[in-house]
Amino acid sequence: MDPRKLLATLRAYRAGAPLGDVVVLKLDAYSPPSQRVTRLLEPLRGHVPKHDLPALRALRAGTLGREYARFLDANGIEPLVISADVQERFRESPYALRYTTTHDLHHTLTGFDAGIAGESGVLGFYVGQGSAPIGRALLWVGQVVYSLLSPTQARKIWHNVRVGLELGANADLVIAQPLESWFGEPLEEVRGKLRIPDPRAAGVLPSGGSFVWDRLYPRKAVD
Repeated sequence: MDPRKLLATLRAYRAGAPLGDVVVLKLDAYSPPSQRVTRLLEPLRGHVPKHDLPALRALRAGTLGREYARFLDANGIEPLVISADVQERFRESPYALRYTTTHDLHHTLTGFDAGIAGESGVLGFYVGQGSAPIGRALLWVGQVVYSLLSPTQARKIWHNVRVGLELGANADLVIAQPLESWFGEPLEEVRGKLRIPDPRAAGVLPSGGSFVWDRLYPRKAVD
């Protein structure tokens, strides 16, 4: 981790920078991605994805874009806004941009929900892919912390991390795929392209209620 970059991230947050900028800067402060991830991201240099929610909601049910919009709406999530300056800064080094802008697409593709067990599963998926800013040791620490925050969810947390690790290891590198160009395709077909099985067949478990998690990560009310 680069302390200077982390300090710059904190300054940006205190200055009221968009949350998307803060997330990108924080990721950049961690260890750089592996040579493999950097190489696979080469075709996406200069590409900054844009997510038009009204257009995604208008797509056919069952498509990647429609199910992605459904996930966002169901959880009261708005796509993160990344300023033009930060987009330009990371234009030729897209790892942090891709990680930030495709996070909720990882949820849609893998079937992990937005609760504490679901987020644990997605983090396991990233680690299995080799695209996470942390390794297995810190993933284990995260499992312990999450389990202490929500003891009733501990079994599901540890289960979903195991499932996520396996799914991530067997799938193509998701952050390096042109996901936005596949929004109009059926979700199941996109999963097939990426070698991600149906969530039920993979054993993905839904999160239960967690008072602490809901207070740490409050969602907007959804009509």
